[in-house]
Amino acid sequence: MRAKALRLPDQILDAVRFAEQKDKIDEPTTLRKFLRLGAEKYVGDSYARGEIGLREAADVLDISTRESLELFWNMGIAGNVGAAEALKAISVVEKQAKRK
Repeated sequence: MRAKALRLPDQILDAVRFAEQKDKIDEPTTLRKFLRLGAEKYVGDSYARGEIGLREAADVLDISTRESLELFWNMGIAGNVGAAEALKAISVVEKQAKRK
């Protein structure tokens, strides 16, 4: 883990102090928690917009694809594959199965 220096607005520091007291954790842990939550939201939004796939999202967050899918579900982010794409994928699989 590397150390980084940064300046934070008072509003964010107030939120950090609130979370420290509520969760009974120290400031560095709280800041890492907030950064992780922000990263998950950013990556989740990118996934929801179709800018990245599930595998790339999982890689960025350093979790399995299954864990990333569950994380996004819990965040209210549905998959970025629509009905048309799903039907096309099923059609491709059916064609491949018929060839065998």
